[in-house]
Amino acid sequence: MECQRYAGFTLLELISVLSIAAITLLLVVPGFFSLIRSNRLDAQANHFITAVNLARSEAIKKNKTVLICARQGNTCSGKDSWQEGWIVFVDRDRDNIVDQNETIQWFEPLTQGYSLRPNFSLPALMFQGDGSVRQISGALPMRTFTLCSPDAATGLVNRSREIVMSRSGRMILRPGREGKTVCP
Repeated sequence: MECQRYAGFTLLELISVLSIAAITLLLVVPGFFSLIRSNRLDAQANHFITAVNLARSEAIKKNKTVLICARQGNTCSGKDSWQEGWIVFVDRDRDNIVDQNETIQWFEPLTQGYSLRPNFSLPALMFQGDGSVRQISGALPMRTFTLCSPDAATGLVNRSREIVMSRSGRMILRPGREGKTVCP
């Protein structure tokens, strides 16, 4: 009589492979969620940096004053809270108010729960024709905007970003600093 051979796995082999897979998942999944959270935060920061770069490049291109301001509906809010979106516009009449035919682009609000605040009182930034940046008051800013994720108040590292603006209008994105970055 001929012996038949069956192909397949033994129960012991199956349990061993499933155990190794489960341990690997337990080690990888938390890091994956941290990566997703970090990428979402960077995407929100890049949304703002894109608007600032647009305002600066339009000022240089048109050789005119271009403002970016915190938005409230269809106007500048006059507040330091930038999470409701922002407006980039050419201020042709130099009144620091968005008028008809001055708007370059409207930017949508940040995703629900994220906050963006400057480290000083700043409802708007003004770019000159040479690309330099000023506050509406005329002062030269070297300022930092703090972007916080919805869970930044938990105190866990890597839940905030600092967007540092130089006097020339260039932006640098860096992770929030433990003990120095303050989120609401």
